[in-house]
Amino acid sequence: MEMRAVLQKLSEGESLSAEEMFAALTEIVDGNATDAQIGAFIMGTRMKGETVEEIEGASRFFRERATKVEVSHPSELVDTCGTGGDRSGTFNVSTVTAFVLAGAGVRVAKHGNRSVSSKCGSADFLEQAGARIDLPADKVALMIEEIGIGFMFAPLFHPAMKRVIGPRREVGVRSIFNLVGPLSNPAGARRQLLGVFSHRLVDKLAHVLSRLGMMKAFVVHGKDGVDEISVSAPTFVGEVEEGQVKLYEFVPEELGVERRELREVCIDSPEESFRMGFSVLEGEEGPHRDMVLLNATFGILASGKTRDRKTAFEMAREAIDSGRAKRKLEEFVELSHKI
Repeated sequence: MEMRAVLQKLSEGESLSAEEMFAALTEIVDGNATDAQIGAFIMGTRMKGETVEEIEGASRFFRERATKVEVSHPSELVDTCGTGGDRSGTFNVSTVTAFVLAGAGVRVAKHGNRSVSSKCGSADFLEQAGARIDLPADKVALMIEEIGIGFMFAPLFHPAMKRVIGPRREVGVRSIFNLVGPLSNPAGARRQLLGVFSHRLVDKLAHVLSRLGMMKAFVVHGKDGVDEISVSAPTFVGEVEEGQVKLYEFVPEELGVERRELREVCIDSPEESFRMGFSVLEGEEGPHRDMVLLNATFGILASGKTRDRKTAFEMAREAIDSGRAKRKLEEFVELSHKI
């Protein structure tokens, strides 16, 4: 679809079909659109509001163009990659959660990036741990096969995103490109815990994941503004399973967790984020541990290892208390330098 036609539709408040979105992104990434047109496209979709169909089309495009990570049994893989952008300042919960899942026997294909608007992205956290984050696809696959967890540094696996980096930076607003990264796992993970920066995205992205054929997924946003299962407030949840979407609220008390102030899990630097996250893996009690346990519970549910929340919560607790989650991080760091 020619870019002028795309921009004409957007200027009139009309939405694109999934196929039209795919075609528009083909024009952009293949170099047939100017920076001005890309900027207009970003603003047009943002001001109109991105539809389920548009996000689906964009996700299918970036999935197709991603550098693939080929592993056995991809249907077992879980990702904990979220949108980021909640500006809450919490420590990197999703990355710590990924190692708890690995410690509980879940195979994890963690997708992520450096911090953009948060204090610490998953790549920043792993660098603080001493790991290499720039592994190519075959090495990431080996990590998953050998120790059950691998990390895909988004800029290396999504070369198609390079064309929009400049216009996105110049426009400076959240856009559809902030949403499609977490939906485009290069290893083809079909299970996910996806934190989002707005409650309005919970229903929308749950339906996108359903259309993309996810086996089991949870889209979550805390009422206190966090893109995680919150320890300080109810959490909006969109549950995806077998093509169906269920929407509900979850509260920490359901799993016997006392609510804590959000400020107790906030940090000011990547170094502090790592210290707080690593202390969870070392077994330290506190609101930071509780928040990881809550998120790991839903990650384990997404894996399909159990359908019972209390069982999943106990599996997460045991993964930490046994030391297996911490050992997974240590193995990850060591193997990232060996291979």
